[in-house]
Amino acid sequence: MSRLLYYLIVVPLGCLPYRVLYVLGDALAAVVWVVGYRKKVVLDNLELVFPGESPQWRRGEARKFFRHLTSVMVESIRNFRASKSELMERTRHVNPEVLAPYADLPQGVILACGHYGNWERVVTFGGALPFPVMAVYKKVSDPFYESLLLRTRRRLGLEMVRTRDTKAWMERTVQLSESEGRPRGAIILAVDQRPTDPRKAWWTLWLGQETPLHYGLEGYAHKYNMPVCFFGIRPAPGKPRGFWEVHYEMITDAPRDWASGALLEAANERVAKQIKADPQYWLWSHKRWKHKRPAEMPLK
Repeated sequence: MSRLLYYLIVVPLGCLPYRVLYVLGDALAAVVWVVGYRKKVVLDNLELVFPGESPQWRRGEARKFFRHLTSVMVESIRNFRASKSELMERTRHVNPEVLAPYADLPQGVILACGHYGNWERVVTFGGALPFPVMAVYKKVSDPFYESLLLRTRRRLGLEMVRTRDTKAWMERTVQLSESEGRPRGAIILAVDQRPTDPRKAWWTLWLGQETPLHYGLEGYAHKYNMPVCFFGIRPAPGKPRGFWEVHYEMITDAPRDWASGALLEAANERVAKQIKADPQYWLWSHKRWKHKRPAEMPLK
């Protein structure tokens, strides 16, 4: 069935021009709003983060978010058919030169990000940066679509590693870097996801809420002495809809000098800065604050 739906729906849609896809996306956003899919989650999250704003303002931001979300969906459908040149033309990496000093480091560099803007455009990183790039991903339940997504994201050289395999991949590539002298490259980690176990997290105030943070970024940075760079994907100013820019900002090249939790908070604060500047582009439909802090877990 998945294969049939792909060839009957996804393939024809992926052949349409962007202007038509956005019309369809906007129509879908309107339907989603009326049906109420995750509307309460989105509005509740907006109220938590922006309690001082009016209900009308929050509803307006929610509607803009759903329009953005469906835009990401139709752009992702187009990604299945888009050429390398098309994707690179629509995703400008503004200042990748900040990563140049770390291109030959055997331990590599961590690229931290949030689910902001069109996060699916990480597909272009393999073709834009001067070293290998790996991205961590969660397994897709449907084998056909997982294979399809992996093939699409690997076209421009992006390596994909499942979350559960990350530790083994890190150890293996360190050994190869040391034995063969090959540069390790960059590892993309999203820092704004909800940890599975609230007892194995760093609890802090983020966007005004008690929030558990994944230890992964800091654990890998400290263990392998990996520099940490934050990147954000946002709409390209002065360009039509569907054009994005990637901006890089080094956080540190000496991670072991940072106290416990400091790197986690530094990366997440940069995500928060994006959200406060323009809320509509963050993934508000995610139940980020589903977990409540266990009594035995201190708030840092």
